[in-house]
Amino acid sequence: MIRRYTAASLEAPDRLFQVTHVSRTHTQLFLQSNAAKSAGFEHRLEVWFQSVQYFCMPFVLRGLSLRKASQDERASLSELHGLEADPRWDLYLLSRSHDWFIVSARPMWAEADLEYDDEPAFWSYAGQDDAVISMGTLE
Repeated sequence: MIRRYTAASLEAPDRLFQVTHVSRTHTQLFLQSNAAKSAGFEHRLEVWFQSVQYFCMPFVLRGLSLRKASQDERASLSELHGLEADPRWDLYLLSRSHDWFIVSARPMWAEADLEYDDEPAFWSYAGQDDAVISMGTLE
């Protein structure tokens, strides 16, 4: 059975993430951190952002601290990047030590028993509890 939950944040400070899929229209973006049994990471962890409006981040990042920005953080980063406020989207921070962020709909993540070259869990394995361990989203 796939464990489903919501949380205030997703913390993965020691994992290496990379952008693995961006839709042709740039409205979907996937971050992926592969299993590394030698480092204690038994499963692949991926994060799916839908309705992406803007992003400011590198294509590879060490560590992830995904959380919704506070009103002050959102106002500050929006002003710095010339973004207009739109109540349909939220600003999600990706790091505690950098100003990396994505403006999108609420992100979702999955922990799955998948290999590097497998399709994202959300596309091909969403209902398969033999591949997907857990799925979550922000509160």
